[in-house]
Amino acid sequence: MQFQQTYAKASNISHVGGRTLVDFAPDLGREPTFFQGRIKDPIRYRDAMIALRDVVVSDLNVKPKDHRAYQEWVQQQYVLDLIDTMGTESGEAARMLLIRQRIQELDHMRAKRMGPYYKARARYFNWLYHNDPDAWFVLDPVITVAPDQVFFEAFSLDESSYGRLAVHSELFDDVKDFAYGTTNIDFSDALLNEIQRIRSYRPTEFQVDPSGFEVATEGREVYKEKKIDVPVSWIRGFLQVQSAMTMPAVTFDVKPIDLYNLCTFLRRHKERHSPRSLKFLLKPGQPVQVVIEPWNEVMTFSDSVYLGDTEQEIRTWGRRRLFLLERLLPLSRKITVNLLGTGLPSFYVADLGNLSFTLGLSGWTRNDWAGAGNFDLLIGSSVQVTPEESKQVFSKMKWKKTATAESLAEWTGLPVPTVQAALRQLCSAGRVMFDLEIGRYRLRELTRDPLPVDQLRYANPREEKAKKLVQQGHVSLSRKEASASGVTLYGSVRTSNRSVEPQVVLDHDRRIEQGECTCYFYKQNKLMQGPCEHMMALVAIARD
Repeated sequence: MQFQQTYAKASNISHVGGRTLVDFAPDLGREPTFFQGRIKDPIRYRDAMIALRDVVVSDLNVKPKDHRAYQEWVQQQYVLDLIDTMGTESGEAARMLLIRQRIQELDHMRAKRMGPYYKARARYFNWLYHNDPDAWFVLDPVITVAPDQVFFEAFSLDESSYGRLAVHSELFDDVKDFAYGTTNIDFSDALLNEIQRIRSYRPTEFQVDPSGFEVATEGREVYKEKKIDVPVSWIRGFLQVQSAMTMPAVTFDVKPIDLYNLCTFLRRHKERHSPRSLKFLLKPGQPVQVVIEPWNEVMTFSDSVYLGDTEQEIRTWGRRRLFLLERLLPLSRKITVNLLGTGLPSFYVADLGNLSFTLGLSGWTRNDWAGAGNFDLLIGSSVQVTPEESKQVFSKMKWKKTATAESLAEWTGLPVPTVQAALRQLCSAGRVMFDLEIGRYRLRELTRDPLPVDQLRYANPREEKAKKLVQQGHVSLSRKEASASGVTLYGSVRTSNRSVEPQVVLDHDRRIEQGECTCYFYKQNKLMQGPCEHMMALVAIARD
């Protein structure tokens, strides 16, 4: 997916005259978005920005070791052992020894002849890394200037972790100029090195530079103009995070020391076998307990009382990604944990006073946000919204910047269910986001131009298969049972070699609460990778 970005200059941090200037260069191709103000607590800001960078460079996928050098050594040893076994007096052994010596001479000649090329290639890639980092990592962070905060959003390299740093307006002093909006910023490794030099004894100025837009207006030369090919998974990841944030969650607060003790235990112990999960034991009115498997170590968070109505047990995987929060724990007042369910995403919101940091984790490390979790399919709506209604809701969001569905319904005169459906549609289009911290929707236009819906329609083959099953008439709804909490669908789906029987429980918002199927995919994954294509098809014909 092609995007073009234009910058008037490089982002930089300068330490001149006893003060520090954090100067971000915005994308000139988007609506003017800028901000200028002084940071009251530069140390918290510095550590929070470094934590965001830790999320960006995080890649915990298992990387297979390169055994080529070892295999070459094994082959050489095999030849030597074979020569010893045959005896040095044997004619075959002597011939093998000569051939081996000749191969070594040829390898030496090749290395000598190719030496200048290898050195030139190494110099080129070293220059490229330091002078054109976009060739290595092309996805600039997204920054949004809102009335109550300035926030940054980014994804990890393995696309399983989402980071959002919100700098609240209370952290800024002497705000000179601003324009609300969303833009990309030029954020390089060199800029990170300068961020690490921020100190409390130097006043720190923060700006998303407005002067660049004057350059664009006057037509002067810009610093950098680039066209980047953004992976579809990166776009879908942002959209799936928003879908997951609007899902019902079990929420409780923990002390930073509790999370620190949990991380310390994981650092001191290396699991050798499964299971490798955190099992949260939640009993109404009782302190939250966490069982660390496979050691079955039980930690009790004595100051964290579960206030829910029903007893629950929720397991999460990919727990070592919690190390991304370690830097922020000494600065945090509390950590709010949001668990969507066993094997489903989880969100950790660190309260840093005038800053907040949200870490969103997919079900497990290999289960990235874009490829496996179809959370947009779990937040369905029983209301169809027209383009005019969606446009009306969006225009109010452009004006108010943050709002609840109820307040938007009051301002637009539309029913609340219609507004909720429009907001879900806008979230799926990348125009609006849900802020888990304040429980409201925010205006955040992820891209300058509308997203190509056709390219983002299917996250994986299951969605496309579900549509084909419906079009081919292979899906039948046998029974629908209504209850006080929602409706239960029963049906059958004919596949190429057999029939399967999906069953789905929907709430009043047509959101999938429970589901099961007799197919192999469900037996292997349950709902941890989203519903199977048979459940999707059953829900689709029930909505028609």
